[in-house]
Parts: sequence; structure tokens; C-alpha cells
Amino acid sequence: MKTDKYDLIISGGGMVGASLACILVGYGFKVALVEAAAYSSTSQPSFDSRALALTYSSGVIFRNLNVWQGLSTTEATAIRQIDVSDAAAGGHVRLTAKDVGREALGWNVQARAIGTQLIRVLESNECVSILSPMIIQQVEIDDAGVLAIAEDSEGGSGRPLSAKLMVIADGSNSALRKQLKFTPRSIPYRQRALVCRVETDRKNRGGAYEHFTRSGPLALLPFGEKGYAVVWTLEPEDLTEVLQLSRSEFLVRLQTVFGDRAGQFNQLIGERKVYPLTLSHLKKFAKPRVVVVGNASHTVHPVAGQGFNLGLRDVAALAQVLRDARNRGWDIGNIEVLSKFARWRSQEGEYVT
Repeated sequence: MKTDKYDLIISGGGMVGASLACILVGYGFKVALVEAAAYSSTSQPSFDSRALALTYSSGVIFRNLNVWQGLSTTEATAIRQIDVSDAAAGGHVRLTAKDVGREALGWNVQARAIGTQLIRVLESNECVSILSPMIIQQVEIDDAGVLAIAEDSEGGSGRPLSAKLMVIADGSNSALRKQLKFTPRSIPYRQRALVCRVETDRKNRGGAYEHFTRSGPLALLPFGEKGYAVVWTLEPEDLTEVLQLSRSEFLVRLQTVFGDRAGQFNQLIGERKVYPLTLSHLKKFAKPRVVVVGNASHTVHPVAGQGFNLGLRDVAALAQVLRDARNRGWDIGNIEVLSKFARWRSQEGEYVT
């Protein structure tokens, strides 16, 4: 069977893997993007209804990729100020975009909207092959490169792929990471994140809130004109109680805990979803011909809103290191090249918890 040759194979076509592919094909790398789910903005699991709080630098990266330009004003809400408060101490701090001389501190964007634009960019570039629904089942690594077998996730025949480098970007439960013996250090938090969307009777004017409570932080991120994405960190016993509340009772409880600074919560949009929280970090990000990025290499608490932003900075740094190596005529899978990336990124991932 013929082996398809690439510069890189990326395992995982979610937010991080797709972003990396977009950057690399812009540099002229030939990329195989292997994704287990059928590849569309509605079927890819990470392209869901979650709100992503993007930092200013993440917005710049997406602008440079021509992703941002495809978002409507209703899909990307600017965060112009952040109010931080503590229920126990009663303290309050306000940070504004004007304080740092920028148009916004960041943006709140639905993951599906970003995913749609990433797919648009990828499908318009001949340097990328999107292989889905497929998974990497076998990997052989030697001094010359990587040989992988991508198999149809529905049980079809295998497809041989070769490349100079394998990038693992398939999330915190990556089977490929385990297969290639990257072992994360994981510490589960005794908390869960309840995520939902609400609307109020008042325009949000780009205001975000972070309110620290007894059970955990409660974040409200502006979404549209009067809406907010809610990320409420709760301990198990509190979560059980909150999930048993009706939709109207939930709004009353949220109002009681948060107060009326954002107005009166008058509508719960969609369903409430719960996500487990775990601190996870790889001691080693890279081995010869293999590198790990995004949630496959680190997961952090949502209190700082840095999870996806860390992953995006991973791929921007990796792409720069690989471009520089290629321009110097170096092998992009060489451990000395990959170690430069690992040193660059490991410190930030380790100290953001």
C-alpha cells in the first residue's frame, strides 16, 4: 500500500490541532490532520457551544490566521473590563482595557464559531489533508522519521502515513500520548465546573466578572448584548443541590450568590453542563520526532481562563520553532529542535495552575 508523505502528522483536529495546522500550512508545511470525529463544526466535539475567553494575544493569532475576520459581531464579544470580588472579604478590583491602552482585554467567543472558521481556512489550503473520521493506531519511530497507520474509526482499512514529526494534540485523555509513553502528573480538584448561558435585563457593555465564593469562583463573561456565559465552580455536594433546581430556581440561586451587579437574571439559555476539573502537567513535552501540545500536555483550573489560551500559545511557539528550523535546513523532528520548544513552553504550563 502506498505511504502518503508529509512534513508533520497532527493527531487531533480540535481547537488546538486545527489552529496548529492553520499556522503551519501558512508557512508552507505539508500537514496530515487526523481526527477521530467526522470533521465539521457540528460534529467535532471541541467545536461545541462552550464560550472561550480569549486573551488579547489569542485574538491577534486568530487575526493573523484570517480566522477572526470570518466572525460576526454577535459571535465575538469584546471584554472591556473585569470586576473581581470576594464574597468573604468584600474586596473589589476593576481592570479595564483603557488601563493597558487596548481596545479590549480579550474576547468571549463560542467554540463552534471559531471551529467553523478554522475549517474554512483549512479547506481552502492544498497543503493540508484532513483525515477523518480516523485515528492513529500504530506508530513506528526511527532516526529517519515517523511511520503511522491511520485507521477509519468506524473499523475500515488502515492508511500508512510518514512524516518527520508527530504532534499529539488530541486532548487530556489522549490514547496516543499513553501509547508513546508520555506520563502526565495529574491532581483532580475536589470541584466541578457548571457551565451555562444566561441573559439579564441590562446590557453587559463588555463587562466580565469573577466572584470568589465559599464553594469556588463564579465567572460571568459577556456574550452578545445582554447575555453572559457562566462558569460556576462548585464542590460536589453544592453541585448536586444546584443541578436539582428548576430553571427558574437556578436563576434565583445564581442571583442570590452573585448579586445584582450585572442586572436581574431573567433567562437561562440552553442546558447546564458539568465538566470535571483536573490539574495535569507533563514533565517532558517532547521526545525524538514527537511533541505534545494543548490539553494533552497540560490542563489547568478555569479560574484564570487560560486553558485554551495556553494551548494556542503552545502551537504558536511550536510553529515558530519549526519554521526557524526548516529555514536553517535542520530536521524538524530532531530532539534539539523540539527541546527548544519544550523549554520555551514548559515553565508557563507548570506555573499556571
